[in-house]
Amino acid sequence: MTVLDCAPVNQLPLPLDWQVALGIDSPPTVPRHLHLVGAPTGTDAAGQPETNKLPIAWVARMARAVSEVGIGDRPPGQLTRWVERGQLAQLAERGAAVRRHPSTRTLSQQKATTRTLKQVRSIRICQIADGIAETSAVLVGSDRARAVAMRFEFISERWLVTAVNLG
Repeated sequence: MTVLDCAPVNQLPLPLDWQVALGIDSPPTVPRHLHLVGAPTGTDAAGQPETNKLPIAWVARMARAVSEVGIGDRPPGQLTRWVERGQLAQLAERGAAVRRHPSTRTLSQQKATTRTLKQVRSIRICQIADGIAETSAVLVGSDRARAVAMRFEFISERWLVTAVNLG
């Protein structure tokens, strides 16, 4: 068997963008004020994961969970993976103080369940730097509305709440 000496062949790339008509691109560009419905959360327009982008749905769930710990409706152990230890200890103390307060001891069990926060009304996310975001949320229940401010930092391939302020 003999090996033929051949000069290397340069293969030209195929164009992946073309025009349907003069000035009209085949894949239309998405305007900045629109977002794709059904696109996976945490991915950019090309479908690549964005580690520095904080998903808004996850912020809403964390705001509700953090506020429930702060008012004593949720055990703090459920958030150990997502909230920094010092902040979680402060939330647990606040939740225990709310539970011990005389106004909550006199409520019947039925009224105590109606004071829980039911709906996240609004979320604001401010990207401070790459891997750091500050958020605010308004939660509404049957008796009042509450504000929650949280600082998230991307540490060890996950978002961690490093500061919490409940209003």
